Amino acid sequence: MLFDTHIHLDQFSDQEIEQILEQPHLQGVLAVATDLASCERLLSLKEQYSNLYIAAGFHPEQALPSQSEIEKLFDFIAKNYQKLTACGEVGLPHYLKRENPALDYQPYIDLLESFIAASKQYDLPLNLHIVYEDTEIALELLAKHQIQKAHFHWFKASDETLEKLLLTPYFVSLTPDILTNPKTQKVAQQFPLSRLLIETDAPWQHEGFKSVEITQQLVAVIQKLAEIKRLPEKVVAGQISQNIHSFYLTK
Repeated sequence: MLFDTHIHLDQFSDQEIEQILEQPHLQGVLAVATDLASCERLLSLKEQYSNLYIAAGFHPEQALPSQSEIEKLFDFIAKNYQKLTACGEVGLPHYLKRENPALDYQPYIDLLESFIAASKQYDLPLNLHIVYEDTEIALELLAKHQIQKAHFHWFKASDETLEKLLLTPYFVSLTPDILTNPKTQKVAQQFPLSRLLIETDAPWQHEGFKSVEITQQLVAVIQKLAEIKRLPEKVVAGQISQNIHSFYLTK
């Protein structure tokens, strides 16, 4: 089963979306949202495609929404949670803080906690934008709310932080970045196959691929992961398929 666990589908044109979702061997995609408009667009697309699964959230690497926008976003989740597969993309603005060290993190932490609480209330897995030292903050919040299902997308961190995440039940996902990036390869080495997922983060441009080539990207991740784990591709693909099914497609 090829299934993309993190894609920004609403950032493609209608023609590209159709091209993506009709690719042979692609069982489905989990399209993550970046804001309220993104949530609404994904919900309308879901009505057209049976293999489209959607998440609702707010991408943290941008200015915070107004209080009224936040309220509308949580109203959207409350009204539509039965049509949602996950809560995401949500997290903390690591890269924004790098650019602006004076950035006040607390409002972002508060918003993340609100999403975590909502995911618990509506029994939705979390699709997280959390990397490096932000992992420590996230793990505290996840423990506080006794969250069982959290997926750290395109995860990167120091060895020490990686070890802390390994001690939890949470999952991480790998992108085609695994082909060339030693940090991503290290995550693949350290995590057991039973806690790995695959994604593209499309339309992120991975070298050597067109953004719409979802199946080709996912196959390349599986092939590289099989090489790293020294296992047959069929075994890796089977386990990844099982992981995706149990994490996202079963309640």
